[in-house]
Amino acid sequence: MPGFNAILSPMQLTILGSGTAIPSLRRGSPGLLVEVAGQSLLFDGGAGTLPRLLQAGVTVLDLDRVFYTHLHPDHTGDLVPLLFALRNPAWQRTKPLYITGPKGFRAYHEGLVELYGDWIAAKSYELILEEILEKVTEGEGFRVIPKEVVHLRHSLCYRVESAEGKSLVFSGDTTYCDAIIDAAKGADLLVLECSSPDERPMKDHLTPTQAGQIAALSGCRRLVLTHFYPICEEYDIVTPCRKVFDGELILAEDLMRLSV
Repeated sequence: MPGFNAILSPMQLTILGSGTAIPSLRRGSPGLLVEVAGQSLLFDGGAGTLPRLLQAGVTVLDLDRVFYTHLHPDHTGDLVPLLFALRNPAWQRTKPLYITGPKGFRAYHEGLVELYGDWIAAKSYELILEEILEKVTEGEGFRVIPKEVVHLRHSLCYRVESAEGKSLVFSGDTTYCDAIIDAAKGADLLVLECSSPDERPMKDHLTPTQAGQIAALSGCRRLVLTHFYPICEEYDIVTPCRKVFDGELILAEDLMRLSV
């Protein structure tokens, strides 16, 4: 793995959006910023992600790579605004932008190009698109490992590993499945969606108990729950999770920053 041990630096996570497709004054659409080995990686990005990215101290010029877990609008809503912003001559991005998504992502992007044409075309930089299911992304001082989970067809979770031996796993959207447990084995920080309380389960999503079970079986060190639908505010989602997972439990909030 060329360059994997070249750079040693702490990994940082910023929760850009801890909510869902339902508009909320408290929680934005899903998005995570991972800063590792001097690189800024964006995982998903629903509507409103770009301003929160600015609040986290990162501009669209700073972004190095974007990874999408799946193609639901609440996870991809700011892709067009991102490309449109970089099209503006005032920005003049020069370094390449790598955008990676699951199988079907190229067709999705081609549909956007048909609709928007030159307005989202890369002008001053190289846009490198990649569609993956299993291919590992090798960076200078980190790697990103995808694994298919059960949600939409070809939905992915991602495991980020740094050269210093730290690991972060992001579930994207998933239901309970062996794949996310395997991906999260021994992770320092596991970020799991938790869309609804045990009392009101949602199809193809996780409840607090299921998230806790995944965390316990994976042997992760810390668990972050995110992707809360508004119904979660009406129930206790901590207690059911703690009954099955005895590690550190964190409830995500927008712009929360954590060291991995």
